[in-house]
Amino acid sequence: MNADARSLLWNVVGGIIVSILTALVVYFRYKLRAYQLQRLTGFRFKDELQVQITYGQLLLPPIIDSRGKRISHPYVKPERRGGALPLQGTYSIELPVSECEVRASTYVAALFGLKGILRTSLASDIESDRLLDSNFVSLGGPGSNYKTADILASPANIFIRMTHTGFALPNGQQLPYGCTNEVDHGFILRITPPDFPHRSWIVCAGLGEWGTSGSAWYLAYRWKKLVRSIHPIAYWSGVMRIPDFSVIVRVIPGQDQSPHIEAMYRNASGRCKRVK
Repeated sequence: MNADARSLLWNVVGGIIVSILTALVVYFRYKLRAYQLQRLTGFRFKDELQVQITYGQLLLPPIIDSRGKRISHPYVKPERRGGALPLQGTYSIELPVSECEVRASTYVAALFGLKGILRTSLASDIESDRLLDSNFVSLGGPGSNYKTADILASPANIFIRMTHTGFALPNGQQLPYGCTNEVDHGFILRITPPDFPHRSWIVCAGLGEWGTSGSAWYLAYRWKKLVRSIHPIAYWSGVMRIPDFSVIVRVIPGQDQSPHIEAMYRNASGRCKRVK
């Protein structure tokens, strides 16, 4: 075999080796990402694992016109940005959905887009209320989402309470977070239900709509930072379980990509421990 043939052969062999090594790096990065995401969410990844994304189903009460007749099509199209005239006509929606929860559901679905491992399904809190033995991500506060109310009422929730005006610790201490035109606050909560210890329930909710969608965005796109921050020793050990937790985020209204962590709590042997 002459020198040119040997050089060509080694180039081919080198290309094959590089391709194999590249494929291995991509594969193990994918596996590491899936492993760390599993630790953060508490979901036990396996083939065809299903995660329920639960939104709050709403109902528009009957609207009566000035003649006492029910308005069957109460909705109209708003103006487009830039002042363009809206489409003409009126519309009926039997069961409306909050826009912030639609945005939040797209973020969560993107987070769990691990092909071949997870399947996500979107269901209302009315539909999913009976499916307790499931993995959930619930969107919206307890006033709009029955599933969120169930999760907050669980004995495993040692972290946070919520009303339409603010957050509090389980001992009743009010937390200094609110919702104004300049700032909104939301939280991410993960608990392990006592009756279903192989499941995990997660809530993304806010005092206003941007707190809900902003907290879901943070979970979807800053989850690596979350898993490192909640329990650094557990994260770097690679084997210790990431405990249940709650994180409060600050969001600028109109900017889902603006969240910053204000406070963080984790389960420390059955006690709520503030991390930040």
